[in-house]
Amino acid sequence: VPGLHSLSPWYPRAWRIWTPDYFANTDLSYDDWFAPQREYAARITQRYIRFNPYMQRRAACALPNPQNSLGMHIRWGDKAVSRVILGIELFAPYAEAFVANGGDTIYLATDSVTVIDKIWKQWPKQVTSRIFRQQDVEALSSNDTASFDLGVSPHRGNVEALTDALALSKCTYLLHGFSALSEAAFYLNPGLVERAVNLEYQGEDHGNNRRKEAAPTVEYFIDKILSRGRRVGGSSRDNNSGT
Repeated sequence: VPGLHSLSPWYPRAWRIWTPDYFANTDLSYDDWFAPQREYAARITQRYIRFNPYMQRRAACALPNPQNSLGMHIRWGDKAVSRVILGIELFAPYAEAFVANGGDTIYLATDSVTVIDKIWKQWPKQVTSRIFRQQDVEALSSNDTASFDLGVSPHRGNVEALTDALALSKCTYLLHGFSALSEAAFYLNPGLVERAVNLEYQGEDHGNNRRKEAAPTVEYFIDKILSRGRRVGGSSRDNNSGT
């Protein structure tokens, strides 16, 4: 049932679906459409949101060394409705390129135990040996059940999700798809946007107006995006207020 995602004019959107035609603006590129959403949400976040010491410690334990790090948010679970479940094979070339070009830590945030198992079984050891993730996560799905429908305490699930959002926001680079949690990382650290790759840029269906866009290639990631991280000294903190 459409709710805030669709009907509220002041609600920052994390994807361009469930929105009225006047708001979808399908003539705009994704980046141009997302820009005002992210700018508005970042202002609100930086004005009102503060993580308490407990949450800061959790994020620091999950990602102890955020310098020169790559965040990966791989959302599976109940992801649907014009959004695509992105296979780990889409993330692998970027992760391998990151490591091959001097990258240090990789932070994995996911709602799926299947993603974790597949990565550790299928990816090369020189990549998996760099991967950190939040430990003892309870809200992990093994199928298409949403993590918040697993019977885990809502408080526990929220703490785990916020820990991932905070840790991702501290990364130097980010690989992601369409997800509110990925967007939350940008709200916490707006400078991360220019060092991120959205692997779900395959277009959305708005009647007869279907706009196709491609994710940056691995070559572009190496030549352009990695260099942007080096210009900020591999820093994970551009404008990460409240942390």
